[in-house]
Amino acid sequence: MTLFITAKIIHILSAIFFIGVVSFRTFIMPVLKNTYDKSAYQKIDMMIGIRARNIIKINNIFLIISGLYLLSFHLDAFTILLFFKALVGLIVALGFYFVPVIMKRFTHIVWFSPFFHYLYFSLMICVVIISQIVFYI
Repeated sequence: MTLFITAKIIHILSAIFFIGVVSFRTFIMPVLKNTYDKSAYQKIDMMIGIRARNIIKINNIFLIISGLYLLSFHLDAFTILLFFKALVGLIVALGFYFVPVIMKRFTHIVWFSPFFHYLYFSLMICVVIISQIVFYI
């Protein structure tokens, strides 16, 4: 198996995993918030959040390195959409490391956390969609 194929597999799997964690946080955790009392929900959120953050910290390193490696094969191509996809993907992947700071800064705004997670998830879906059409335009 070539390094290119290996990088592509790593990139796809780490993207799936990252999107899965964000979608869980965006769509499943609010259901738990409405099911459990505030203190129980906060314990669940903290336990899941700490574990997920630790895993995604490592996952995103693989995601970023494999993505940059794959992008290096297209540096000579003038594909604006590909570079836009890479830029948004890089912002989302690197932005993950700053999410705790962002959330703490805006914790007093009730609607911010759900809005932020929906926005983050939407950006991820845009990256996936662009990745599927970039070579056909």
